[in-house]
Amino acid sequence: MRKFQVQTRILFLLFGLLGGGACWAQQAELEVSWDKTTVLIFDAPIQSIDRGSPWLLGQKDERALNLLKLKAGSKEMPNTNLHVLTSDGRIHAFEVRYAVNPVNTTWDFREEQDSGPELESSLGMNSGEFEKVAEGLALLHSNPIKKQFRYEVHFWLKGIYYQQGLLFFDLMMRNTSRIPFEPLGPDLRVVDSRSSKRSSRRVVDLEPAFSAVQSLNQKDDQQLKSLVLAYPVFTVANQKHLVFRLRERRGDRELHLRLKGKHLLQAQSLPIETKKPI
Repeated sequence: MRKFQVQTRILFLLFGLLGGGACWAQQAELEVSWDKTTVLIFDAPIQSIDRGSPWLLGQKDERALNLLKLKAGSKEMPNTNLHVLTSDGRIHAFEVRYAVNPVNTTWDFREEQDSGPELESSLGMNSGEFEKVAEGLALLHSNPIKKQFRYEVHFWLKGIYYQQGLLFFDLMMRNTSRIPFEPLGPDLRVVDSRSSKRSSRRVVDLEPAFSAVQSLNQKDDQQLKSLVLAYPVFTVANQKHLVFRLRERRGDRELHLRLKGKHLLQAQSLPIETKKPI
């Protein structure tokens, strides 16, 4: 293990000397804990991590490629060090020690934190680009694919789109009652239609990569909201179906939209530009 660590550090050093544009970031002293996570955010995606001690646990985030999560693997973890190589050629060096209550658990090393780059996503889109998509879809008019009217609330799906590994669901709701409807969700689940007397239906809840709820107008007390969800692309077998569930945050009203797998296969190209022209 020690030999591997030495070899890794030599490779890091050679990369820094030969890379031309590579540079060393300012060294920081980090604190990690057994039951708290310390998060590091960099300007560029993480390429490699060298931990000085096996008791220092490090994990790159699956979605935010420039985010590193650290924890102590033991309450007796000795002082150690950490080197992180990012794709912009920088080697970030840290001294790390154990602390029951770290003074700081979030370290943002991006050079322009106010207006600089957002967290790099492996999904081909960041949160700012998704917000632009959600705003555009909210104003897009199309015929409902599925709809339900219940408890004086209209709930409908007006579009399914695909781009860069993401499925987008463009939903709307309008409350026509005098009592406000504060939406909880919508959430999406996959329900296995196969059932028997011995077993209940299997339900799998899906976690969106991005979601947005926007109020469009309050005309005639009809509360109109746009609900846009984006998920990593998936398909559904014939014996299963999708259920969008829209609930009321403070109340019992609940609406559902059911889709078959064939609806996903009819997804259209996303009609909203997300990238700035070069």
